[in-house]
Amino acid sequence: MKKTRKIALAAILSALSVVILLLGSIITVLDMTAVALGSILIMLAVIEIGGAYPYLIWLVTGVLSLLLLPDKFGALLYLAFGGIYPIFKAMFERLHYVVSWILKFSCFNVMLIIMIVVANFVLGLPDTGLGFTLPVFGICNFTFFIYDIATTQLITLYLVKLRRMLGLKNFFK
Repeated sequence: MKKTRKIALAAILSALSVVILLLGSIITVLDMTAVALGSILIMLAVIEIGGAYPYLIWLVTGVLSLLLLPDKFGALLYLAFGGIYPIFKAMFERLHYVVSWILKFSCFNVMLIIMIVVANFVLGLPDTGLGFTLPVFGICNFTFFIYDIATTQLITLYLVKLRRMLGLKNFFK
């Protein structure tokens, strides 16, 4: 029964993530916001069901988004960063905070480089505004820092208040 609940939640989170990314793709101003919301759903999967499920949700959502979305930038951003980072964040934050931040920024910058290469040279996406320039890396790293702090606050809010209110504490255990 518990495994069925986990699979059902994973399927629901995958479908919801694709819908959110689709909305971000249709309303292009919201593409990064949609990726951030999709990453919150991965965080819920990491907290509630763990194991391989967050990876599967990330993979299914990413592949479906690449296949279905009219604008591929949001799907690429989700695959390269938004979907996988919450899983890495959970692993890195088990370590000393200095090591954790070094790993987080290293991971982010590697993902940023991969995303720039894929967007500009593999997919040939028009006018992404991403390039190998110091301002791009500076702004992206600052934004990442704020994003990480904000997601930590959201996770804390969920664990302290929302999880108990929703009655999910032992639902998947």
